[in-house]
Amino acid sequence: MPAKCFYVYNIKVMEENNTDLKLSEVKKVKKESFWWEIIKTILVVGLIVFVVRFYIIQPYYIIGSSMEPDYHNGEYLFIDEASYHFTQPKRGDVIVFKHPDEACTAFVEGSPILKTFLQGPCKNYIKRVIGLPGETVKIADGKVIIVNKEHPNGFTLKESYIAPGVQTLGDQTFTVGKDEYFVLGDNRKPNASSDSRDWGLLSKNYIVGRALIKLLPVNEAGIFKSPSY
Repeated sequence: MPAKCFYVYNIKVMEENNTDLKLSEVKKVKKESFWWEIIKTILVVGLIVFVVRFYIIQPYYIIGSSMEPDYHNGEYLFIDEASYHFTQPKRGDVIVFKHPDEACTAFVEGSPILKTFLQGPCKNYIKRVIGLPGETVKIADGKVIIVNKEHPNGFTLKESYIAPGVQTLGDQTFTVGKDEYFVLGDNRKPNASSDSRDWGLLSKNYIVGRALIKLLPVNEAGIFKSPSY
């Protein structure tokens, strides 16, 4: 083969080899890019799930009968954790809060495993907001009376969520301070609910969030609405 032809042939071979090499590199880059996109997607989705789970909406499993007749043992709720960063709890809101005993709360908060799974006797509570900051709450003759600026002589709370014929036990008066709330369980039968009648006013710092959605049972699923008084 003439030298010129051999030279041209070598150039063509080199060009073909370079082309194959470039295609191989492109495929390698595309493959790496594909897996990197999958990893990024997993990381982003994981971050979103983490933020939503721990800072916006949290699932809650009801244990006990203190909120009957509307909330029952074994039901699943979604708790709105974000709203109270921008607004204040309102009367009638059903809230979930950390155990009001400081030692119990410190014990649970000391471990992510305890906080998430094994709360034991230090489990979160679920109750209804009855008394707001600046108000006086009186329990007498089986009724709840609220005294505030709008009602200096007090008014009797009409609670449609309580089972018919059941009265609120106790003969107590509470003055609700700043960032404090008076909370009660809906089940007002004797010894049915551990609430502000037993351990006093609830500091806002303990509140986790408000009941937003009932998820299970399916036939009762829906968004919760606070009552009007």
